Amino acid sequence: MKKSLIVMASLVAFIVSCGGGDSRRDATTVGKNGWIFEGWACAPDAAAGKEGKSPAEYCKGKEKEFEYLYMKFSARASAKAINEKSIAMKKSTCREAARLQVAGDGLKKILGEYLEQASGVSDGQSTGSVIVSESKGKISGLGIYDCCSLNKDTGACAEVGEQESWEECDCVGYMRYAGGQKALETKAKEVQ
Repeated sequence: MKKSLIVMASLVAFIVSCGGGDSRRDATTVGKNGWIFEGWACAPDAAAGKEGKSPAEYCKGKEKEFEYLYMKFSARASAKAINEKSIAMKKSTCREAARLQVAGDGLKKILGEYLEQASGVSDGQSTGSVIVSESKGKISGLGIYDCCSLNKDTGACAEVGEQESWEECDCVGYMRYAGGQKALETKAKEVQ
């Protein structure tokens, strides 16, 4: 149950932080910081990602395996790392904050936001919380695929060659929900 709660909390945190104005990236875009992808697809494939392929590309024809929800969200480096002005510490703590969002209580919020946007669920936060609680064994495979440093002025991923502060970062996280999108939306309707 604890693992399910962690997974759901992470999903919620992802969805809540999703969006933003990083219009240069979409499901098939790759760059210095890896691919940015949001939506349902097959399992993460690090080797394909290193070749510049996004899940939108390497999952084609594998629709029956679309049990992974990918979400973009933001995280922040620790105050200590920011105060010490260490890029390595800021990068490490920003990534760790993102990982903790995926594994913590933020999942309920992320899942709720996703359900409100994708399924028209009116009270996504409550629904996300109930789904996390009731989805033992359905939620697994939580993780962070990649992160990029955010530009303080634009709020978008730093451009290639631009100085990276790593005080805040955008990340792509994922979770596996057994049965995929239809199963999650069915569960949401039952809960609501």
